[in-house]
Amino acid sequence: MARSASSRGPTPLSRLCHVRGRRTSGVARRQLSGERGAASVELAVTFPVVLLLVMTLIQAALWFYARSVALGAAQEGAREGRVQPASTARAQSAAEGFLDQTAEDLLTGRDVTVAGSPSSIEVTVTGTSISLFPGLSGWAVTQSAVGPVERPTP
Repeated sequence: MARSASSRGPTPLSRLCHVRGRRTSGVARRQLSGERGAASVELAVTFPVVLLLVMTLIQAALWFYARSVALGAAQEGAREGRVQPASTARAQSAAEGFLDQTAEDLLTGRDVTVAGSPSSIEVTVTGTSISLFPGLSGWAVTQSAVGPVERPTP
């Protein structure tokens, strides 16, 4: 009764070294056995690179989120500051209140600057995004919002 090729089980190394019925030299056998563990070494080399790439992508996402929060704070300050009677103090308070509620640890070293004129108000929020890498500071964030001061019409 003949057995199929798939049911024979694993082929020993000596059978793999046969080429058209001839035995190969010991050099070829040593080369085949020298490949063992190569995948582990490749993984050990590429894993830190992949990990660094993923961490950098997460750092970029945190920076974009910090920019979004800073822009929201600047828009909230401009919205509050342009309401009659226009007030730069109210604009600054609204922007800082928004940052206190939304960006406790996300935006460090934050600063709110308000500039007003009779026709418009500008709120600028600056700071630094949080960093995933120990010992390195995050990326700088600066966002501004400008709005016209409301005027009552008769």
